[in-house]
Amino acid sequence: MLLGLLGTVLPGLPGVPLIFAAALVYAYVTGFEVVGALVLILLGLFALLAFVADFVGTAYGARRFGASNWGMTGGAIGGLVGTLAGTLFFGIGALFGLLAGTIGGVFAGEYLRRHRRSSATQEQPRVRRVRRSRRDWRRTSQAAGGVLVGYLFSAVAQVILGLLSVIVFVIALIY
Repeated sequence: MLLGLLGTVLPGLPGVPLIFAAALVYAYVTGFEVVGALVLILLGLFALLAFVADFVGTAYGARRFGASNWGMTGGAIGGLVGTLAGTLFFGIGALFGLLAGTIGGVFAGEYLRRHRRSSATQEQPRVRRVRRSRRDWRRTSQAAGGVLVGYLFSAVAQVILGLLSVIVFVIALIY
């Protein structure tokens, strides 16, 4: 559980899910006498909320800082792929995978939107296309920065959910 609490602060460790896993192992070892199903369901809910907070926080940050629907879709797909790839293949952890995948997805989505729009407006003068292109890349960079801001907000949610998980577990031990 202490490792889980550290994971709520340190990137790369799935904090709240580690706390849930520790509680589940403890409950199993003690024959579910001290920590029952209700506590485990509550801790599982906290772990799920922590994952959702990561996902929603990064997506909201991207939207708030100017990502288009293309960027949001790319960020969502990139976040899911990054989470799975980071966990299963690269050993970098779900959180790093989520963050890298979301940022990459926002860039890819915005690039595809820009590319699609520029192919439809090829008849515009070159100077106007270059200025629009610079604005688009600036907007894309801001949206990717918004992913980082959203991640910071989700990190605060992680810490709160981690502390709540430990408090619920300790109360279950006492009573």
